[in-house]
Amino acid sequence: MSPHAIIDSHIHLYPRAELHSLRWCKEGHQLYGQHSAQEYLAASRHLDAAPDQKLQGFIFVETDRKSHIRDEVGWDEPLRELDWIKRVAEGTPRPGEGHETQHGRLCLGIVLWAPVPSGAEAMQTFTQKAAARAGSTWQRVKGFRYLVQDKPRGTMLRDAFVEALRWMGHHNYAFDLGVDTRSGGYWQLNEAVEMISRAHEGLSEDQRVTIVISKHSLSDTVLPRQRDQFSRVIDHMGKPDMRSRNTAGNPDAGIFDDWKSGMTKLASFEKTYVKISGAFSEMDALPSQAEQGEQGSLKRQKLLQGTLMWVERWLREILTIFGPERVMFGSDWPVCNVGGGGNDVSWMNWRSAVNEFVRHHLNAEDQARFWSGNAVKAYDLDLLDDSPPV
Repeated sequence: MSPHAIIDSHIHLYPRAELHSLRWCKEGHQLYGQHSAQEYLAASRHLDAAPDQKLQGFIFVETDRKSHIRDEVGWDEPLRELDWIKRVAEGTPRPGEGHETQHGRLCLGIVLWAPVPSGAEAMQTFTQKAAARAGSTWQRVKGFRYLVQDKPRGTMLRDAFVEALRWMGHHNYAFDLGVDTRSGGYWQLNEAVEMISRAHEGLSEDQRVTIVISKHSLSDTVLPRQRDQFSRVIDHMGKPDMRSRNTAGNPDAGIFDDWKSGMTKLASFEKTYVKISGAFSEMDALPSQAEQGEQGSLKRQKLLQGTLMWVERWLREILTIFGPERVMFGSDWPVCNVGGGGNDVSWMNWRSAVNEFVRHHLNAEDQARFWSGNAVKAYDLDLLDDSPPV
């Protein structure tokens, strides 16, 4: 793998024809409309002019389609989403869906919705149904997500939820943990710590689930994989409240310390990873390219300098807490358009701000880990070392 390859560890895609299936996206919403591979590549097109970095591919994360866990009927829309991302991965587009045959190689991993609160037996049944529909694309399914940020207290601590996580560890699937400390409260981090502790209890390191930390208000038999463990990936740094400032204009000390304490506890579990993603939607909005006016380039540079100065304290803390071996890049496209300046500039704004930070805080080896290597490790991606970047 190129040391300068970028694996975007967190993007969402959906076609216009299936907007009705999204639980959160109504007509008039800022993200209402098609967001497929063509739109994503257009948003990241500036990388073509960056000789030191090339886009290797992305990890697709489920888009919070309408679902429920009462019975299997509630699985219909998430399974249709699997049908959709299968067409992207296999390069078999339907007319108007916004992707082409060559885009299939970009889809390096898939994180699906799953009925996690229903327990291990439901996970087994769901994955059998999903694997049968996915066919050969199932090998790209690397983990599952069930958003807990808008769920009642105690959801993560129910026995069935913990059993499902232990099941994921047994079958080597990662779990994307979607929490929202700004809107939901810091109790979510504390419950997550207890959840992971219970999910790991009595298991050896190679039997434990990997967690990747995040947020969002966005054959007939499944064979066990070789490694008996699960990864946890924390999306969007746990979605801290980056808008809160004290009278001096600095991050509110109480909020910052609560977030730092929770993230430090989560980092104590070795198989927990965090994504540097999703910050724009937690900050004051940047203007769009049109709003920047004739001196757009100069204004954008000043805005990015201000963004970096503000977010740097949070990024430095994450890097200190988790270390360069467990932090990865994600754009959170197209959600990064909310507050990021719009589709024309948001991906570029976030990548530029993060790139400036890592250049000053990471050596070349750790930069390669951050941009791609840690995503490969956390999600157990199947890549060839010499696979060329797109």
